Amino acid sequence: MTENKKTIRKLKLHVGMSADGCIAGPNNEMNWMNLDWDEKFREYEDKLHQSVDAILLGRKMTNEFITTWSDFA
Repeated sequence: MTENKKTIRKLKLHVGMSADGCIAGPNNEMNWMNLDWDEKFREYEDKLHQSVDAILLGRKMTNEFITTWSDFA
């Protein structure tokens, strides 16, 4: 009989937030975010996500996330 081992996985919360603590504008605008990253910042982001094997998204964010990030894949 084999022994069943369960591994506890880490949950990372990654939130884009402005310096004054806002995530979106009053009408859910997110045009303040700049995705024109330099090489150093892109390397930092890549390092943060190297161990990620799943992404949990809310219903409203899924379509925009896939549209935006599929260009970077």
